[in-house]
Amino acid sequence: MTKKEKILHSYITNIIEDENPKNIFILTSQDVSKLIKRIEKLSVNGLSIGPNIEKLSDENFDLFIILDDIHASESNIGTIKNLLSHKVAIFTSFENDQETNEVMLKLGFQTELIDKNNKLKCFSYNLKTYNNKRTWNNPKGWANPENFDKFRW
Repeated sequence: MTKKEKILHSYITNIIEDENPKNIFILTSQDVSKLIKRIEKLSVNGLSIGPNIEKLSDENFDLFIILDDIHASESNIGTIKNLLSHKVAIFTSFENDQETNEVMLKLGFQTELIDKNNKLKCFSYNLKTYNNKRTWNNPKGWANPENFDKFRW
């Protein structure tokens, strides 16, 4: 096992321990048998692994992980985060780094891990923490009903 694989596997295991998902999908075409052995020790009810998302339109997962061997298009990532899972982790290499950063930022992802020595980067999206409630961001006072008869143009 390479150092990159060790970092990747321990990082994924940490995500699973922190988020405690019951159903996980890993999008990859790699052999992830060593990762599966680590995941088996955790409290996960279902684990699915596959190289594409075309047949997943009616399934939902608590955590969706895309490994760096798969290049997911912007529309596929949007489909994953909007329809398939509310928690997404995407691992990328540093190829097309600027373009990847722009796409991830546009889709609401945050950078979680940067390891230039092992050429590993992780972006994450969690709907629960994406847009926290703010005290000023509520409907109270927005229409200013007390000013309806005072100001007219």
